[in-house]
Amino acid sequence: MNPEITGRYVEIQGHRLYMDVGGEPSGQPMLLIHTAGQQSLQWRFVIPYFAERGFYALAPDLPGHGKSLLDKFAPLENVHAFAEVLWDLLRHLHLDHPVVVGCSIGGDIALDLAVHHGAEIPAVVACQAAAFTPTFPPQIIEMGLEDSGVPSYSDQGYLSGLSACGSKAEKERVAEIVWTRRLGDPKIYYSDLKAWIHHDLRPHLSKVSCPVLCVWGNEDYFVPRHLVEETVAGIPNSRLEIVDGIGHYPHIETREFNPLVERFLQSLGIGKGKWAKK
Repeated sequence: MNPEITGRYVEIQGHRLYMDVGGEPSGQPMLLIHTAGQQSLQWRFVIPYFAERGFYALAPDLPGHGKSLLDKFAPLENVHAFAEVLWDLLRHLHLDHPVVVGCSIGGDIALDLAVHHGAEIPAVVACQAAAFTPTFPPQIIEMGLEDSGVPSYSDQGYLSGLSACGSKAEKERVAEIVWTRRLGDPKIYYSDLKAWIHHDLRPHLSKVSCPVLCVWGNEDYFVPRHLVEETVAGIPNSRLEIVDGIGHYPHIETREFNPLVERFLQSLGIGKGKWAKK
């Protein structure tokens, strides 16, 4: 299998979406969804690993993020809207029965896809996410949407990214996290946070028909443990994996992330050239 990461564009719902991809298109599709305000670069340690194991891994930049353009340049402020853009992307590419992996708002999006399309998804991995995440003060978000609210967005991104990493995170990867957190448009980041705090899947968790793994780094202050545990308790076929000494970015902070996801998928018969076709 070819682990090389390549890039491509496609137009979905009027958005010009960029994505990093790895593996053969005939392989098991794996959709990777990045954190708030960020981009596909976050998955550069994940794509080659699963491409070498027979997966076709694709990591899109959400509309308005990274290299993706927004339709009419109006930021999306709804997690479900992001989810449906990604689902339309998969349909456009004729990628059926995708494994879905997301972190932070990407994890919330993954859970939304599980609620609305679980019958067509063999597995979901939601990292640092929950059915309801009212964990950011609305007043701060509104300030961030004003030009004068975040005069030093890059410094704020650097410091919050640094403090959100766990004590056991690999130092060179922490440096990468905080560097990428300096990038991007603050309006996009705060629009993401607005979507993050208002999304609520709690009444719908019982509808999830696919297996779900919730991954929680125990040094993450953005997502309290009880919200993750409540989410796991509400999903019929779900489990919780706690990663010691890791913070908000487990897919970057630790090399143990890929084997952890691989073990979960193998427990479902997904991997080593096999995948679940429903």
